[in-house]
Amino acid sequence: MPYAPVIPTADNRRKTGMAPLELSNWFVQPVLNDAGKTVSYELIPTPGFTEEVDLTDEIFGLFQEPGVRNGELFVKAGTKLYSVSSSFVATEIGTLAAGEAEFAGLRDRLYISVATRLWRWNGSTLTEVTDVDLPDVDTFVVLNQRIVSHAEDDDTYSWSETLDGTDWESLSFGTAEQSSDAIKRLVKVSGQIIAMGASGHEILRAVSSTTLPFQNVTNQSIDESNGVLGKYAVAKNGDKVYLVGGDHASYVMSGFSLTPLPANRELELVLEDLSEADRANVRCWSYNDGTHEFFVVRPPSSKAFVYDRSTKLWHTRETLGLGYYAPKHYARAYGQHVVAVEGGSKLYTMNRTTYSDIGGDEIIRKATVRLRTKERDTIGSFTLDLKTFDHPQSGQGAAPTVMVDFSNNGRAVPGPLDNLHYLSAPAQGQYHRPCIFGIGIIAPAEGLTAHISVSDPLGFTLSGAWINEGIVDVAA
Repeated sequence: MPYAPVIPTADNRRKTGMAPLELSNWFVQPVLNDAGKTVSYELIPTPGFTEEVDLTDEIFGLFQEPGVRNGELFVKAGTKLYSVSSSFVATEIGTLAAGEAEFAGLRDRLYISVATRLWRWNGSTLTEVTDVDLPDVDTFVVLNQRIVSHAEDDDTYSWSETLDGTDWESLSFGTAEQSSDAIKRLVKVSGQIIAMGASGHEILRAVSSTTLPFQNVTNQSIDESNGVLGKYAVAKNGDKVYLVGGDHASYVMSGFSLTPLPANRELELVLEDLSEADRANVRCWSYNDGTHEFFVVRPPSSKAFVYDRSTKLWHTRETLGLGYYAPKHYARAYGQHVVAVEGGSKLYTMNRTTYSDIGGDEIIRKATVRLRTKERDTIGSFTLDLKTFDHPQSGQGAAPTVMVDFSNNGRAVPGPLDNLHYLSAPAQGQYHRPCIFGIGIIAPAEGLTAHISVSDPLGFTLSGAWINEGIVDVAA
């Protein structure tokens, strides 16, 4: 049978190859034209984690923005606000209220809201804003040198005086102009504010009026997504905003254009099964890693669902032993991806050259793939086109193992064969050693389904598989 290279989708039944059905802690990587291989895609591991600093108390928010206090990383842990240096030395700044934190910068001053209250850090003093006209603050942004905020489950937004987030007037407010649904979150992007609501979104822009400096100048609303799922179900990346809608589908917004992402029915079912309180705590963030732009959707107590804009494919991420994806907070700081985990007090950096999970455990990586075969073909041998690198010199990973199981019923779960094979992975610099002989499977019409797992802490690429070929070790 011919070689089956990794192909990005199983939708095209005439395309011969290895198509991912489910990817857990793997994702699809396009191969450069000059990579010296005849394949266009490969499967590679998701990033691992390195512990950087322990702040002792549970972390409730991360923030970094160029121009705000010299681009420092700020962290709320317990009731304390910290600044964290590029070498991950934490310095306590002062005390806030208990609860989750929201952040924004007005010029070089940092503002923090917790439990409807607002504080300012100017580099020397942390001060609570005590203006009697300050409304309750849920989420807030800065536009045109003013803070713009809203109260929880209210359709009213308010603004501060110019250049001073401590000065508020009781009549400095506006309301949603197209629909009176509650504002869930304010997002600033491309010099405008998106007021994301329970049933639709409106775009506010700064105008020259001193009495009403922010208006929906187009008198339009965007209603296709049935609003936003919750205030944390939003992620900004450059001039784009990703979100999970009230209809449980995922979208990307650019200007007035709201585009659905490829459907992920498993994610939608997970969201449907959540309680209303848990839906309000679905967390999203977006980050770039090389040519990849990822959108992460993290339901409470669930694996995370991750969309890759470069390939238009989804994969999942899960933390060993927890049954869910541990990272909850994200910030890009000092050129690194920084995360904090649910209920945890530690900061971690995340990168693709680290292969350990949170707490130093191994990351279990699982791929369910379907290989296009002819109906009733006999599968006698199966050889993975796998290359490993960054091997540990000793201990787990020095002699890596790949686990493979098969399904001949077209299902994306093991069975009914349930015959798990343990294969020695290639030595560093070698390809396609893992080979299973004497399988004797009769291929169904849907194609052969293979379940491939790697748990060793090392790097690898999976480019495809040979079927019924006796492939021996080949040096890279």
